[in-house]
Amino acid sequence: MKKQIYLIFLFSIISILSAKTHSITFEYTPNVVPKSVALAGSFNNWSSSAMPMSDDDNDGIWTITIQLEDGEYLYKFVVNGDKWYQDLNNSLSSPDGYGGRNSIIRVGDYGKFTGPAFLGDGKILKDAIYHTQKYPYFARQDSMLWIKLRTKQDDIDSVAIIFYEKAQKMDWYAFDGTFDYYIAEIYPQRNNFSYKFKIYDGDSSFDYSDNFSVEFSQIYNFHTPNWISTSIFYQIFPERFANADKSNDPKDVQRWGGKPEYDNFFGGDLKGVLNHLDYLQNLGVNAIYFNPIFLSPSNHKYDMSDQMKIDPHFGDSALFKTLLDSCHELGIKIMLDGVYHDTGRKHWAFQDVIRNGAKSKYANWFTIYSFPVASIEKPNYKCWWNFGSLPSLNTDNPDVRKFLFDFTRYWMKLGIDGLRLDCANETGDEFWTEFRDSVRKINPDAYILGEIWGDGSRWLKGDMFDAVMNYRFRDACLDFFAYDKISSHQFAEKYFTILASYLPNVNFASFNLLGSHDTPRFLTLCKNDSRKLKLATFFQLTAIGAPSIYYGDEIGLTGDKDPDCRKCFVWDTLGQNRELLQYIKKLISIRKKYPVISQGNIYKFDTPTDDCIILYKKYRGQNAIILINREDSEILYKIDEPAKYFEDAMTGQKISLEKSDGIYNIPANIGRILIFNHRNG
Repeated sequence: MKKQIYLIFLFSIISILSAKTHSITFEYTPNVVPKSVALAGSFNNWSSSAMPMSDDDNDGIWTITIQLEDGEYLYKFVVNGDKWYQDLNNSLSSPDGYGGRNSIIRVGDYGKFTGPAFLGDGKILKDAIYHTQKYPYFARQDSMLWIKLRTKQDDIDSVAIIFYEKAQKMDWYAFDGTFDYYIAEIYPQRNNFSYKFKIYDGDSSFDYSDNFSVEFSQIYNFHTPNWISTSIFYQIFPERFANADKSNDPKDVQRWGGKPEYDNFFGGDLKGVLNHLDYLQNLGVNAIYFNPIFLSPSNHKYDMSDQMKIDPHFGDSALFKTLLDSCHELGIKIMLDGVYHDTGRKHWAFQDVIRNGAKSKYANWFTIYSFPVASIEKPNYKCWWNFGSLPSLNTDNPDVRKFLFDFTRYWMKLGIDGLRLDCANETGDEFWTEFRDSVRKINPDAYILGEIWGDGSRWLKGDMFDAVMNYRFRDACLDFFAYDKISSHQFAEKYFTILASYLPNVNFASFNLLGSHDTPRFLTLCKNDSRKLKLATFFQLTAIGAPSIYYGDEIGLTGDKDPDCRKCFVWDTLGQNRELLQYIKKLISIRKKYPVISQGNIYKFDTPTDDCIILYKKYRGQNAIILINREDSEILYKIDEPAKYFEDAMTGQKISLEKSDGIYNIPANIGRILIFNHRNG
């Protein structure tokens, strides 16, 4: 029977640094002596290592002090890197989704923010108003500044930012169930200036100023590649996309289209991708994300043996260069999957450690607890999630860093356009900061994408990643479109909470996916109801950020969790859902045709029923209204725009709303895109 570990949690506000930020001390006292203790929670993306606690005086009490703004947060304690514990002495908790519970901490007088508010009543909750010159409230993107302000939700009529003695109205940006967020896009005309905010509600107004001054040339430039927001990614699991070269097949290759297992092969290769670039171009994608293509004994290739070599079952470096050049000629970018936290057990460096033990010059590249190196079944070395096939790299070792940066530079200089960073939370922040500098020196517009499954704020302040894989986007789409678990307003709250986490430079670069090699197929989770997949894809392809299609989703490929989600692509058109394919091709072409869809900010939204959501977008003189109805019956909706004429982007028809007094009929189980130019009505 496992010993019960008695957890004591104590937090105290040591000093209030400002009206919104507090210094919080966490304490934890186990009844055993652990090797390590860390604090994990919604404030650090549930990292098990980012916030290590310490017992400096050896009294058995582990502590850490962190800075938190007013708000509500979830947390747990992590013992020895992999044991997660709820605070049993804290009565505030919520389900963690894995059969346990997370503890809840409320910082500051949070209750006053959650009470009712009424627009136009002249009452402004001043304590809810907040701005800081830190991300995600303040950032420079090249020649422009993003400036964001927080207010209590539904509390004010409008807000303006005052700079150069001029007032600029701020756009409503997002909400998160407690606060509203407003944003301004400013192009400074001189290096030094100051600004303040003026908040209006009813007959009242309030000046919010805290000596906000700017020296533009001294602000760190958080540049994200401009090409991302107009990209449509296509994720390819190389072993399962297409087999065009039988000569490089593994010895035990299976019949194409057979049942995928953890360790079987079907012979997919890079020539198969090269031979089907016409298919991808016709679909409309302009960026490919490849799962690993480097030398490895597995079908997934995450257990790399040599990062400098293309796996021979896929081809060779010359073939990859031909594929890369061919893609670039077609306007298709290439992003490779990079693994930096571990290698495969068959990696040449780890093999040297197996042969030479402590005398190996690579022994310090890994964390070996004892010698000789034990079997893969009972590893005596640090490895990813205790999988003996994936020994962890010691990225604090300068030689390891040099090796990792050298292979990164090799592929970057060959011409790839970006890197997806596998399990990015497993590697330290200092490594990623150095990594970004290294990559940016080669290609200032390279896309740096971290695999983070939750809020990526910790990595998205301009010194590490451009964006993270937006699994929170997927979760919201599953709840609304696939499972029918939440109402349209709850869906809006989930979506806008994601947007509120960042500024537009990150949101435009976000990698919006519905599925991947690590998840069950979206269509399978929809119980094979293609109408639900179509609606989710409709939202994905009209949302802010870069949509990513997992290979085969567009033809109705199904599959449960890994390895079933890694089936072979079906090239026989009789086995494809051609209607779904044509629908997605149409949506992609519309996204490309109208810049307002990919570039436009949402400036207001509506949820007229529990099954219908309306999003209003604008961009450089063009407006779009996105209407989504998951109901089985039509909805009559009054459009809140003065324009008299619209174009239905899905049909190309011109629509006049004069005679109907602005009433538009949204058909059942469908999405619609209405376009109009507000400059000419």
